[in-house]
Amino acid sequence: MVMDYLKKRVDISASEALEELPDWVSEKNASLAAWRCVEQMKREKELYIRRHRTPTDFLVKKTYQIKGSEVASALSMNRATLMNTSRYSPRFRDYLDSVNAELEEAKNAKLKSSGNPTAVGVKKSRKDDLVDLVQKLRRENEELRAMAAAPLDEIYENLPLPIKKKLGIN
Repeated sequence: MVMDYLKKRVDISASEALEELPDWVSEKNASLAAWRCVEQMKREKELYIRRHRTPTDFLVKKTYQIKGSEVASALSMNRATLMNTSRYSPRFRDYLDSVNAELEEAKNAKLKSSGNPTAVGVKKSRKDDLVDLVQKLRRENEELRAMAAAPLDEIYENLPLPIKKKLGIN
């Protein structure tokens, strides 16, 4: 059992090592770290998109888009170096734009599939229906209290006087 787990971990790490790297990524500079960081952020943003469905969840772009400054701060490097002055910067910007376009499409698809999110329970009812329901439930509650009060009054009347005094019932 432990060996199976370890074998799976080795296979996973081997598959990560064999990842198909874009041609602009190199181990000699920060492009590999930047690419991996963008891939990780992309997974996080996709998870956010999958878990949220209302338009108000996507009002702020940083919840579903990746900015170059975000990547740069995660890598502890200057944004200008990452996005503008390095040899790989134009290709990295193109890659980041394509990732953001994919995330935007995923967001739009999620919003379209959920459409106008149908509320569940009380939220989907109209006010008039809710008012009628509350009035009906109040009437039922009063009827049940009246039904429960009649037998209790009868029980209290049949109690002996010393027990009534100890209970504080007049």
